[in-house]
Amino acid sequence: MKRTRLISSLVGIGILLASVAVAAAGSAQAGSAKSMFCSGCHGVDGNAAYPSARLAGQATQRFTQSMVDFKTGRRFHPVMNILSVGLTQQDMDDMAMFYAAQKPVTLENASLYWRLGGGDAVNAATDELIAVSQADARMNGGITGGCRVKLKEQLCAATGGPCTYTGRDMKTAHRGMKITDAQFDAVADNLVKVLTTFKVPGKEQKELLGLIAPMRGDVVGQ
Repeated sequence: MKRTRLISSLVGIGILLASVAVAAAGSAQAGSAKSMFCSGCHGVDGNAAYPSARLAGQATQRFTQSMVDFKTGRRFHPVMNILSVGLTQQDMDDMAMFYAAQKPVTLENASLYWRLGGGDAVNAATDELIAVSQADARMNGGITGGCRVKLKEQLCAATGGPCTYTGRDMKTAHRGMKITDAQFDAVADNLVKVLTTFKVPGKEQKELLGLIAPMRGDVVGQ
């Protein structure tokens, strides 16, 4: 497993990331069949970059929004405006999940999920940050790792990967836990340490950290 991209660890600790950026409820398997009409221009796995844009590794949110824009005419393309007319929201969600799961041949324009290293990195990072925070006296035993699976799911979805977060929203999940600002900050501090240790690029650090700050209100004091 790649451990040099443990940036994913940040949201892996449930007291941070909310469900605000979860991926659409699509199916990569269903999307595989539906994507066949795209293969002529984009390749079977979406990695063809000519004459069209590469779709492999594209964030689910970005793909779905592009398709909606083509369908509604907010974005113009002589072929896509026609092809997108018959697509339902579910069709778009399924294809988004399929392309998000395809490993891109280049990280240019790839989702944060792939720029962090993909599924192995997401899973390893979640485990790492949970371990670090469990050993942190500032947490007062507040981290058990019981939501490990949901946290991995949540991080994958939030970073544009091929997952759907099926857990509770952050307010509900932390109700009665009385998480303090100090505990929230402790996890954020552990995250920074992990990112620094594993030499995560600054761009990805900022992008991932940007998912965290707005969640404080849904986590602290519930």
